Amino acid sequence: MTLLLRIVFLFWIAFLPASFGFAQTIPSADPLPREKPAVSISADHLVQEGGTDIIKAKGNVIIRFKDRVLHADQVRVNQKTGIGEAKGHVLLTTNDGTLIKAKRSLFNMKSKYGKAFDVIGKFKGTDEKKRPLNYYFKGKEIKRLSPVHYKLKDSYLTTCSGKVPDWSFEAKNLDVIKEDRALFTRGVFKVKNVPILYFPIGYLPLNKARKSGFLIPKIGTSNTDGFTFEPIYYWVINDYSDATIAIKYLEKRGVQPDIEYRYTPSKNTKGEFNAKILDDRSTGGLFYKVDWRHDQVFKHNTRFKAKLDLESENNFNKTFEDDTNLRTRQNTDSFASLNKSWSNSTLDILVRYRDSTQDGRDDTFAQLPQITYQHQRQPIGKSSFLFNQETSYTSFLLDLNTDPVVDDQFQVHRFDFHPQISRPIPIAPWLAFTPTLGWRETIYSKGLSPGTSNKRTSSFTRELIDINGALEGPKINKIYFLDGTSNTKINHVIEPRVSYDFIPNIDENDRAKIRIIDGIDSIKQTSIITYSLTQRLLKKSGGQNENAQTREILRFDVSQSFDFNKDTQPITSINDGRAFSDVRFDLDSRLYDGLLINLDTTYNIYDGQLQTLNFEVGVKPLKDVSLFAERRFIREQSTFFLGSIYWAFKKGWQLQASTRYDELTETFREIDLSLLYDNPCKCWGFSADWINRDIITGGTRRKESKFLFTLTLRGIGTEGVGDSTLKHIHRRF
Repeated sequence: MTLLLRIVFLFWIAFLPASFGFAQTIPSADPLPREKPAVSISADHLVQEGGTDIIKAKGNVIIRFKDRVLHADQVRVNQKTGIGEAKGHVLLTTNDGTLIKAKRSLFNMKSKYGKAFDVIGKFKGTDEKKRPLNYYFKGKEIKRLSPVHYKLKDSYLTTCSGKVPDWSFEAKNLDVIKEDRALFTRGVFKVKNVPILYFPIGYLPLNKARKSGFLIPKIGTSNTDGFTFEPIYYWVINDYSDATIAIKYLEKRGVQPDIEYRYTPSKNTKGEFNAKILDDRSTGGLFYKVDWRHDQVFKHNTRFKAKLDLESENNFNKTFEDDTNLRTRQNTDSFASLNKSWSNSTLDILVRYRDSTQDGRDDTFAQLPQITYQHQRQPIGKSSFLFNQETSYTSFLLDLNTDPVVDDQFQVHRFDFHPQISRPIPIAPWLAFTPTLGWRETIYSKGLSPGTSNKRTSSFTRELIDINGALEGPKINKIYFLDGTSNTKINHVIEPRVSYDFIPNIDENDRAKIRIIDGIDSIKQTSIITYSLTQRLLKKSGGQNENAQTREILRFDVSQSFDFNKDTQPITSINDGRAFSDVRFDLDSRLYDGLLINLDTTYNIYDGQLQTLNFEVGVKPLKDVSLFAERRFIREQSTFFLGSIYWAFKKGWQLQASTRYDELTETFREIDLSLLYDNPCKCWGFSADWINRDIITGGTRRKESKFLFTLTLRGIGTEGVGDSTLKHIHRRF
């Protein structure tokens, strides 16, 4: 029977085996003596060589200190010098998950230095989504320079387990700082032990902490730009700001410098600046783009937002951007706004400048500035009357001629004051009537002479009163019990509503001078009744307990209006005599989690035709399959159809296919295909995208095809061909 000897030694910290994670304590200035740390050593045989400082331990040697444990077949250590050696099945484990196995190791307890031979091991980390994972390494030799700093020779690093990992970085020399980075020389990237790429020198990030340095360049190809190569430098300026500097080479177009600066000096302040420029040798034009966004929240419910949006006249976005929203936008939009809110009122100050990006147009629109003060509806004293008002001042600047070669600047100052008084009158618990009386005074610094397009007039005022009456009810509802009990029930609610708006024909001559810019200017003589019927289905599940949930599963609204002025006044070029408006139908439904149906349409009762029709249908017949279809129709203007299919056909695998079809031109404007593999149980993933689309600039149409590929090595990062942040037209629900 093996004799187990357990002896407990108390060492000064200088004699502790720090090279295997036994931390050294820094002496304190405290004059009181501190408790000496304990090291527990157990072995089958433990002896001290006579007359020397050498301790030998053999057979199942276990050394414990705090949160670290060292196992070996044999250990020999000099208490005086701190130099020791462990042999046979050397194993170090720590509570933070680090594990090192070796055949033999050398260590120096005083210098915290250690070396091991023929090692394999692992340490803990996190991937790009902050999910836990292991980093595995193997090498002929490992040096421990600190508890987190290691150097390896003839080794590899991977996050894949197994004798033959799915991928690995093998290197002659590997310098690793846990939860930071790995530097290597003479590196080879291998897939299933098959060499794929060679790197004479390299850098691998082992976490997502911000660090300055060169990123792996972006490489791509396009039939319009040719081969593209983009080296990128990431610069950490300080704790709250950083920048990305890139110089993109486009084979067919030239060189495009690009700088992006981001800052967040406090939790209430953030911003981003981006600038790009390209002297295009393909078209001979100079393209540039500048974007700046700033958002800051002050004390006392005050917020400042700003955006600078500049673009070259030849339209950078339509030529180079991949984002569909940027390619199809109609104008640039720069603004600065300051908002202050109180319990029942708000103050907004806005400065805005917009410039057209449409081909052949030179529209300009500016508000320099616009100041608006709104007071929400509140009781007047202790009475039942309610008061609200909106006051605004705006200085408008616009170009009356959209021809790019003709400028006809028109600047007008407008002051508008609009108070209202209302009084809700409850007729019955299910019926209420609310009349509202308002007065509006609008002052203009100038106008346009009636019948002319550019002759200015002097200042003038426009006065009007507006009267509104809204009758809501009778509200009807009925409850249906789906399962015969009160656990699940449907509440069907019917809500009719009738409102009447009246503005008499006052100040007609002054109204004719107004250059209409927005809704305040377009107010005219009004006598309109609007009626609507809304139906709702409310589903309550969970019975009467506190966990019961109620949600609206369907809303269907039908509305129309009748214009008394059109009905009574003579038919002219302005008045077509069609007093009834289009009937509007609006449906939003989610009857089941796997079924989505939304629809809104307008129907012209005189022509007997639909004027607009927009619908969305989403179906999820299986847990991992969904289909989405969308159609946007405007009579004699545009009709688009969008369809998307999503299929998670295997764990971690996702396939998406989408198309956007132009029904008027009978062409597929864009097709996107995407394949994604992202299995959190694996150590790698990838995405592959193919895009084929039409791009229309300057009245010409061109085809563009792009292939994007990104490879994710868990714990290392994501790199690939093309821009992996590209927004696709895929839709899911």
